[in-house]
Amino acid sequence: MTTQSPLETVINARHSVRKYDGQTKIEPEEMNQMLQTAFLAPTALNQQPIRALVITDAQLREQLCAATGNTSQLTTSSAVVLFVLDRENQHQTPAFQPGQGDAPAQHSDTIGALDTGLIAMQFMLVAKDHGYDTNPMTGFDAAGFTKILNLDAQRYQPLLLVSIGKAAVAGKMADHQPLLTLVDYR
Repeated sequence: MTTQSPLETVINARHSVRKYDGQTKIEPEEMNQMLQTAFLAPTALNQQPIRALVITDAQLREQLCAATGNTSQLTTSSAVVLFVLDRENQHQTPAFQPGQGDAPAQHSDTIGALDTGLIAMQFMLVAKDHGYDTNPMTGFDAAGFTKILNLDAQRYQPLLLVSIGKAAVAGKMADHQPLLTLVDYR
């Protein structure tokens, strides 16, 4: 028996967008609502070491363009969300504060990258459900972002950038490999 659940509808409708309308504003309350749901994603050992920096300021996004290869997503989207690993991971401490100590030894940058992927994918699906389009970006200069955003380089490791807004040019379904080449049963 096959069903088309609302989740599958959202998954099938989400495609990466390269150019946004440049006009749509996302209110902080709605952004917080989407991020609240995104952060329900699982993390290794439930350590929750991922933080998000929402960048809406047009001048700041213009500065960040050079560190991403001048992609139009940064200047035409409503916002970009930078997901970072917080190596100190001090619970109940507001994000992006000065350093507090050493990172938990059991949470590596690799596991942090996996955690980031889960949270960011959940964010992109929630955003689509809210009527927004997204595009994940890994091809950016993390050191450049760290400097421009004045982040503590010892504490925060930028891992993934997600643009969000309303598409000016619709995203297209990417070519995907046939399931036969991706899955085997034993």
